[in-house]
Amino acid sequence: MLTDRGAIISERMAEMMDAKVGDTITVTDSSGTERKVRVDGITEMHIGHFMFMTSGGYKRVFGEQYQSNAYMVRLKNHETSNVESRSAKLIKLDGAKGIVQNTTSKKQVATIVDLPDQIIEVLILAAELLAVVILYNLTNLNVSERIRELPTIKVLGGLGVLVYRRLKTVDMLGALKSVE
Repeated sequence: MLTDRGAIISERMAEMMDAKVGDTITVTDSSGTERKVRVDGITEMHIGHFMFMTSGGYKRVFGEQYQSNAYMVRLKNHETSNVESRSAKLIKLDGAKGIVQNTTSKKQVATIVDLPDQIIEVLILAAELLAVVILYNLTNLNVSERIRELPTIKVLGGLGVLVYRRLKTVDMLGALKSVE
């Protein structure tokens, strides 16, 4: 819970600073002065490393009243080209030190989310190929064990090669059916 006595930091920041709840971390303000901040909690965030404080906590650590130094801008046109051109214009303003685009964060999240899907697709393909190879080998083993029976089938009017081909065909069809 966010309180006036400390800050909540992201997991990534905690990992980078080797900090745990109850520890005191050192941060540097914009003037280069080092400030001590107590870690009241660690939050799960998958992108970026952040520190969250109340206005009272900010005043306690930095010795001055909190003043907002950022603006949120919502564009009506969300196309990437428009966002980039507007960002380029905004960063040229005298008071602008940086711009954080929501589209960049969305792309990062999409990349992180899509990666396991690609890995799973590769694993499924490998499993399908393995199933085909195993069934093919089992068919060969089955036929080679029945090699003595093939002459009997020939005597009864069957062609050994034809029987062998039919067994392989049936097994391959079974393998393909199992892959579905």
